Amino acid sequence: LLKEYPLMLIVKQAIKYYTRSFISKRISLDLKEFDTVVITDEKWLLFVIKQILSNALKYTAKGKITICVVPEKTLVVEDTGIGISAEDIPRIFERGFTGYNGRMAKKSTGIGLYLSKQIIEQLNHGIKISSEPGLGTKVEINFANLTEV
Repeated sequence: LLKEYPLMLIVKQAIKYYTRSFISKRISLDLKEFDTVVITDEKWLLFVIKQILSNALKYTAKGKITICVVPEKTLVVEDTGIGISAEDIPRIFERGFTGYNGRMAKKSTGIGLYLSKQIIEQLNHGIKISSEPGLGTKVEINFANLTEV
């Protein structure tokens, strides 16, 4: 169901879901308040944001996760985790692909980012991931494609 939603409320639902993980892993959250309204499906976007936070928490041993909105209606989730190797980046949205980190951690199925990409495309949003091994990962979800219901 596509309609207008305050993005901050959806993001806060996802954060609340992972509160215990943030606390137990001692990962700090840097949430930059924003008042962006997006046209989306709340349930499916929440699924995607939870998947991104899950990955950020899974691959961040120490440091922080930053969440903000930048111009052109783009939600940014950035972590200080182990990062993704350059050769794995082009394949991270493939079904079943776990990459080097997923194989080493033995916690990955390779389905989360695949499903997230499928959902984002169905919602007519955009998603891209950039990363530097040892420095962290940045996920950007762009909502500018959908301007009316």
